Amino acid sequence: MQPRLQRSKGDLSFTKIVIRMIVILLLIFFSFFFIEKINFPSPKNEINEDVTDKIIKLR
Repeated sequence: MQPRLQRSKGDLSFTKIVIRMIVILLLIFFSFFFIEKINFPSPKNEINEDVTDKIIKLR
């Protein structure tokens, strides 16, 4: 196409950029919020295993 008939993509207004940034920040905020609410499985008690014998064997 001729250059005078092509739309220029560099004409984003300041308000559109600000609105996009706010929407992106809100999406990030809500994604962290909902991920935090998910209860991931974790061990109930601490694992206590004596590894001194294994360390001596490695030397």
